[in-house]
This record gives sequence, structure tokens and C-alpha cells, in this order.
Amino acid sequence: MIWLLISVQLIELLWVLFNYLGLEYFTVDHSVVHLGFLAWSHSIFSTVVLAILAWLVIGIGFKKRSLGIAVGLGILCHIVLDLALHERDIQLTPFSTGPAFGLNIQSIPLLAIIVETGYGIFCWWYFKGSKTLLAAIVILNLVNIPFIFNLMPGVNDLLGRVHYLLPTIILIQILYTWFFVWQFSKKRSPQTAGAK
Repeated sequence: MIWLLISVQLIELLWVLFNYLGLEYFTVDHSVVHLGFLAWSHSIFSTVVLAILAWLVIGIGFKKRSLGIAVGLGILCHIVLDLALHERDIQLTPFSTGPAFGLNIQSIPLLAIIVETGYGIFCWWYFKGSKTLLAAIVILNLVNIPFIFNLMPGVNDLLGRVHYLLPTIILIQILYTWFFVWQFSKKRSPQTAGAK
């Protein structure tokens, strides 16, 4: 489970790191956060390269083919969701000067929360998760409502002034999500546990 949790957030972890290092940046304009430049962590090319590297190292190098494929797909699924949710800030490569991509679902907050929560519930249903895990998925998505609906514009303005604050909030969200998903995924039924 831990490898899958890392795979779907690897790009986000790189975004946090690259923001701390100053390689990537975000801006705040009229209390709205724009991710600005995130081409090293979130370009389509870098995502595909990371997915292939994960598959090569885990699947071929460590001879865990199924895990290598799962981790590679986990990395790829992040950029697919971001292409739907982000404004046009996803570049083809880190070196692109051409068009950026994104359907900007985030500009319609209600639709954004439905898509994100719905995707989590679909994954829970597909992998036959516990009821506790479902509750965690729903609650963790509800915690994001103030950010998605921009209910705290003063906080967003503060994020623009203190450059490390947003990456730190994202890092904390990733870590507590991992903790809750890890804890609640262990509470599977004996039939599901035996199937693994």
C-alpha cells in the first residue's frame, strides 16, 4: 500500500521540494492561487519519464512486475487528474515555451470537489475498501472545501507573501492523507486480506 500511496503523490512531493528549492513557484492574484511554473514536477514528459523509471527499477530491477506497473500507473494517473483539474499550467516538457494544458475544472469549485471526491470513492469501491476508509476519503476531501471555494481569501494572500507556506500545507495534507489511508486500509476483511 505504501508504494501506491507514494506513487500517486510523487509528483506533488516533487512540487513541494522544487518550491522549497525555488525551481518552481506559484503566485497569488486577487486572492486566487495560480500554480505558475511547475514544469519540472508536473510536465507530461517528466511524468512519463518518472513512470517509466519506476517500472524499470521496481518491475525489472527488483523483479516485482505487478508492483512496478501499479506504481508507474499511479504516477501517470496523477497527471491525468491534474490535466482535468488544473488551469492551463501543465506543460508538455520542462523546456516547453509553447502551449500549456489543463481543463480548469478547479474554476468551478462545486464540480472540482465532486470530481475529486468522486474519484476517491470510485477507487475505494473498485478496490473494495473498508467503510472506515470511505469515511476518511470523504472527510479528507471535505477538509479541502475552504481552499477549493476560496472561503479564506486572507489565507491565500498570506500564502502569496510567505512562499514556503503553501508547499508546507500541501506536504502536511499528503502526510496526514497517507496516515489515514494507511491506517484504514489495514482494517480489511479477512477475505480481502487472504486474497493478497
